[in-house]
Amino acid sequence: MTTPAAIPPPPAEDGHTDHRQIVRQTGLPLLARIRERLVCSLRRYGYETRLYDWRLKGRHPLRLLGTPGDPWPGDRDAGHSLVNGFLSYKDVRLEIEDPDFWERAASMSALRPYALGFLWLRDLASVSDPRRARAVAEILTRGWITRFSQFHAAAWAPAETGERLGMWLLHAPLILASNDLVYRSTILNAMARQARHLMRVSGDAAPGLPAITAATGLILCGLLLPDGASWRMRGEQHLAESLGSFVLPDGGVLSNRPSDLIAVMQSLITLRRAYEDRMEEVPHLIQRTLDRMAPFLRALRHPDGTLAHVNGAGREPEGLTGLILSLSQADGKALTSAPYSGLMRVQARRTVLIFDAMAPPPVHLSAGAHAGTLAFELSDDRDRLVVNMGTADGALASLARTTAAHSTLVLGDRNTTEIHDNGLGNGIQRITVERNDGKGGTLIVASHDGYHRRLRCDHRRTLHLNKSGDRLIGRDEILLNGRLPKTGLMFDLRFHLHPGVTASTTHGGAGVLLRLSSRHGWLFRVTGEDSNLKASLEDSLYLDHKGVHKSLQILVRGAVTDAKSTCVDWSFERLGGKRPAEQTPKNTDAITGSAAVPTSPDSSKE
Repeated sequence: MTTPAAIPPPPAEDGHTDHRQIVRQTGLPLLARIRERLVCSLRRYGYETRLYDWRLKGRHPLRLLGTPGDPWPGDRDAGHSLVNGFLSYKDVRLEIEDPDFWERAASMSALRPYALGFLWLRDLASVSDPRRARAVAEILTRGWITRFSQFHAAAWAPAETGERLGMWLLHAPLILASNDLVYRSTILNAMARQARHLMRVSGDAAPGLPAITAATGLILCGLLLPDGASWRMRGEQHLAESLGSFVLPDGGVLSNRPSDLIAVMQSLITLRRAYEDRMEEVPHLIQRTLDRMAPFLRALRHPDGTLAHVNGAGREPEGLTGLILSLSQADGKALTSAPYSGLMRVQARRTVLIFDAMAPPPVHLSAGAHAGTLAFELSDDRDRLVVNMGTADGALASLARTTAAHSTLVLGDRNTTEIHDNGLGNGIQRITVERNDGKGGTLIVASHDGYHRRLRCDHRRTLHLNKSGDRLIGRDEILLNGRLPKTGLMFDLRFHLHPGVTASTTHGGAGVLLRLSSRHGWLFRVTGEDSNLKASLEDSLYLDHKGVHKSLQILVRGAVTDAKSTCVDWSFERLGGKRPAEQTPKNTDAITGSAAVPTSPDSSKE
């Protein structure tokens, strides 16, 4: 076994070098934001008047023109909870027969989109007893009509209204199955009134996913309700504007949240099905956008079909991404480099490296965002090796967003970008990335300025994955741009391991022996200018859609020196040499879906 001191530096490659600089985008200026809020407040006062309620009157629709159905599976457990009398979402549980149910739902910011947007209809539709499902849907819909038949600031917000109208139209058999003709007429009239309101306010929706959700609901109303041509036209206009400002040219989204990427793709696929159901021409924008976004989504996937834990990803229902890619009808291969977003993917045989060189999103789109820039994940075939912690609700939510919850370097126990309850603050403003795909493998060199002002240091990370995928060589450098604090400056280099990995230290702490569930072995080694630099194993957590799992992390702790740079070299090397070619599965996109999530095979794109 090679001694740890023999770790070679990342080699220079001889291919074409692609150099990119990614700058964090800014939101609207403060005065513009204040003006927007003031205008929205004034409009809200107008919406609460009797005059506005009278203006929402119009021709009473007698029927729907169609209902294309919802292509997306729901959560069966949440559906069973509903038929048993409780709405359960994340850490919230409400009794549906509570007289104050809708008041309480509207007052909880975390629950509001799910409850007021009627996303629970999707879960309710997944239960095996349609009679009980229809009864619960009618109880909750009647309750909403009783409480919110007139304008209410939270219940009639653009995004919630668009979401709710879409769910009512897609799940019309659930909410309109009653024999009570007065109730059915009331629901149809409520749809038309809300569509007229959404026609006026869809442009006021918050940028990003809320604006796209509002536009989607308005288009569905235009397609599926009588006399909806103007609603459809306005919705298509707002959809084009919202997609143009939110979806980047490389297929990523401005918020950098994979959950937003998935939600946008689901909305576009739902819209396309509705156009086809009505035998209307599908706007070219829909498929063009899906064609851009699908390769980006594929770039986030490991060979086992799950997403890398990048900026909140990792809690998607099993099989959902495969279903989305199949229904998208987009054939593009996984991106290797997303120049506008900063995501990098390297695949060498069945070894996959996913590298996050994405800048923090603009402040107004950074709610829930993670400070994980320059972190990476590594998988060996269907075994995950190096991961990030993931995302969670409740007490673990803040912890999962920290830099220390990601496989990267933490300097001075500080996050690379300040984390606040409502988003990300000061920190990284600029990232430089160079990628070279040469004969010997792929070399990536990236740096960020997140510590530049606060600690007078920059972080540069170099990664080289060889052509056969059996060795990843890394180097982390701390570049000093001033004097060190008198108290000194410490760094922590963390590599979180998947729960399926067993680990033990070797060479007195200079290495860590790793064993995967497939019985393949890897060796982690570390060395640096400090001869006392050692690797230790500490407890960690792994968060996914199944819950919280105990795991381990490799921790390398050291001190920044007075030199211009402090360097740590490390490597992950597969024991036993290269993986035999015959062990490589042919279908790299195959995944196994759960019973609750039907999957459609998505042919190999990676």
